[in-house]
Amino acid sequence: MLKFKLRHGKPGFYAIYDDAQWIGLMYANDYRDIVFIQFLAIAEHCRSSGYGGQVLSHLAELHPGKRLALNIEVLDESTENYSQRVRRKAFYTRNGFAASGFLVKEPAEKLEMLVRGGAICEEEIEAMYRHLFGRIVGLFVRPHVMRL
Repeated sequence: MLKFKLRHGKPGFYAIYDDAQWIGLMYANDYRDIVFIQFLAIAEHCRSSGYGGQVLSHLAELHPGKRLALNIEVLDESTENYSQRVRRKAFYTRNGFAASGFLVKEPAEKLEMLVRGGAICEEEIEAMYRHLFGRIVGLFVRPHVMRL
């Protein structure tokens, strides 16, 4: 889905640079007063240098008064990358995100939704996904939202 949107020039993709050095990539989609971060990747050689936090702060500055929402992999001790998942959640918590109280089951995985700047309800999450996927794709891709 993200590759399709990138190829077709859809808004929301951000290439992240520090002067001429490529730092990472982000895709975020606006829905009413929510900015839904679909994807945030910082280049491995740039991690732990403060770039991720700076990107999130800058995104919040670009969208004053809006909530930021994103999904992370559920913390499951039986997964191979459990320690990475724990570090990722800790990173977002340090940067003002909190558990929304909702899981989102997408076709390939179950994710925990985090939010910064306020709470989010089930109806908003479902509407945000409908907006993200559009009418046609939304008929085939319907994430299931459930309480934690």
